[in-house]
Amino acid sequence: MKRIAIFQDNFDVGGIQKSLCNLLHMFDYENYVVDLYLSEKKSFWALDFPEQLNVKYLKKLPRFLSFIPFDIARKLVKLDFSGCEEYDLAIDFNSYQFSCALGALTVPAKRRVMWIHNNVGVKLQSEWKYRVLWFNFKDKFKYYDEFVPVSEALIEPFKECSGFYDKKYSVIQNTINVDEIYEKTLESTEFTVDGSKLNFVAVGRLCHQKGYDIMLEKFSEACEVRDDLHLYIIGGGDKQFSLEYQRDSLGLTDKVTFLGQQPNPFKFMEKMDAFISTSRYEGQPVNIMEAKALGLPLYCTKNLEQYTENLVGYEDIVGAICKAERVDKRRDALTEYNAEILRRIKALAEVADEPAPKKTIHIIALHLGVGGIEKAICGMANLFVEKFNVEIRSVYNIPGSPAFPLDKRIKVKFLLDDIPNAAEWKQAIRALDIRRFFSESIRSIKILWSKKYTVIKTISSINDGIILTTRNEDNTVLSRFGSKKVLKIAQLHHDHRFDKKLVRDFKRSYGNIDVFALLTPQLVDEVAEMMKGRNGHTKLVYMPNFLEHFPDIDMNAKREKTVVAAGRLTGVKRFDLLIKEFVRVHELRQDWKLRILGEGEDRAALEKLISDSGAGDYITLAGKKNAEEVEREMLSASVYAMTSSSEGFPFVLMEAQSCALPIISFDVRVGPGFIVHDGEDGFLIPEGDDDMFVKKLCELMGDADLRARMGARAAGEVRQFSRDKVAERWYSVIET
Repeated sequence: MKRIAIFQDNFDVGGIQKSLCNLLHMFDYENYVVDLYLSEKKSFWALDFPEQLNVKYLKKLPRFLSFIPFDIARKLVKLDFSGCEEYDLAIDFNSYQFSCALGALTVPAKRRVMWIHNNVGVKLQSEWKYRVLWFNFKDKFKYYDEFVPVSEALIEPFKECSGFYDKKYSVIQNTINVDEIYEKTLESTEFTVDGSKLNFVAVGRLCHQKGYDIMLEKFSEACEVRDDLHLYIIGGGDKQFSLEYQRDSLGLTDKVTFLGQQPNPFKFMEKMDAFISTSRYEGQPVNIMEAKALGLPLYCTKNLEQYTENLVGYEDIVGAICKAERVDKRRDALTEYNAEILRRIKALAEVADEPAPKKTIHIIALHLGVGGIEKAICGMANLFVEKFNVEIRSVYNIPGSPAFPLDKRIKVKFLLDDIPNAAEWKQAIRALDIRRFFSESIRSIKILWSKKYTVIKTISSINDGIILTTRNEDNTVLSRFGSKKVLKIAQLHHDHRFDKKLVRDFKRSYGNIDVFALLTPQLVDEVAEMMKGRNGHTKLVYMPNFLEHFPDIDMNAKREKTVVAAGRLTGVKRFDLLIKEFVRVHELRQDWKLRILGEGEDRAALEKLISDSGAGDYITLAGKKNAEEVEREMLSASVYAMTSSSEGFPFVLMEAQSCALPIISFDVRVGPGFIVHDGEDGFLIPEGDDDMFVKKLCELMGDADLRARMGARAAGEVRQFSRDKVAERWYSVIET
């Protein structure tokens, strides 16, 4: 027989206790030995435990232990389980109490699980006492093999708040003891309701979570429409006085009755016409299922649908109440509902050789708008999701994000509501609007501070899996605040150019990074030299960008006499230089044109340069293009030109090669020289040699065979940067 140990503090009033009480009355005691460990005998109900259940009591532990970090508290007190036979499963059913966790994690057991009864994200926001407890008991989560949320809606908030993404999560709803409910409805009572009224009932603790203040507001609005409504509220709690005051202030004294805390609420519920709930958040509310068992129509707010399977809530709860009618109540025995719950609980005790849950890769991004880094991030995410869970945490939600295709399995979370306001700030300066200048300056400072704080908070909160950061400022945060339990991977998507700050950070601030991925072997060698003698922990790896797509190319297709370039219209791309060079070229090759794809802050200046040069007939700023449009432009062009002053591992050169375009580029540090093979698939021009650039571009323009030969070579060379080849590199890093 399988052996199960369940740990609960007591059976005082509450949904957690009631759910466990129901479960214990339904267990299959013929095939399972169940031991219930309690911390105290305190109970709101007259408990009637099944005779097969073994009830044991732990020694009472000082309450202050719940208010110090779990790992410290567990060293201060021990529970004696000597001589105890090993259990197949130990359950911490409470999830809040120190004694329950200590028992479930100390008793000899093959597997240990913890129930999750609440939306901890909302609870942490709304209850300061819970925030204190959470800070102390979150240390215990790492010791459990599995978590059991009572509804699907609780999984993501728990992952976000605890940082445990790679643990197993199994949803098991609360059991409902329907026989007990039906039996208790037969208990005699002198309580009656007015049959001429439509009588609603609500059941639960009078606390902030249950949203009775919301209920009274909504019920007041409904009573303004119809006069035949009455609301009965069953329960006690710390909000009773304020709720009674609210009732009277709303003029509902004769329309809302507080029945107080009742050991048997069912004899009251049986007499009602409908059940109502407006909770702010739940776990998986027992009272809704109890009302369903009694056949009461359910009037619940829309937000509660996520906590109870098959529940239909109302967006307009007031309108629903106003339209409510008395109907025949049809009881629901919940037979299959309870049977499924018992099947899931028994499965927890079956130790099977299940595959380990997938690791989760957390990618920290600044934004997911248009850009080379952002394209690389989306490509990596699409690659990783084939073998891992992938979550992208983007600081900013730039309009149009994500700008590149993302697999539907990838989860994206935007961390801030606001986005950088550089454009608004500059506009205020140009308009000499002092008031707006100061407001935008304050907003800018707030955005930058929030960015820094939220990245630190996010990285600090993740306790398992892999964290991948993509910018130097986030890499240093990862090194400083990343958990020892995660694999910490940093990336640099551009050339460091021996910038003093970057060099200083490489030497001093990467000590806890596990893997530092750089775009070329040259960068690996340079950074290795910088870290030499200072950092023996970080593994440096060459990790190039890759193309997810290679177009079908007709090598015999006729191409237009067009040179194409693409990128953001900004200073580092030096499109002004390209325009000047092409004006010179045009004097020799007047039948050729230049098309520049992209948008950016330099557009106006570039348009003026084209106009002043009289080049409007043969040089075009074609504007922003999507991926398909860029590919069509490249497939119809004959040469790709790059004049950037700095690059890392430019996607655009790989895309040009995949379209069989020969490339002409200045041989700036790192990027072009690693992709382009001079004289074979393009020309690399010494930086600053404008005459050579013009000469070689004219050479390409004048020799169709040379262009075809170089284009074919380019299309073959770029295959080394395919998704599959780079995937092998990534997996060798992540899976070792």
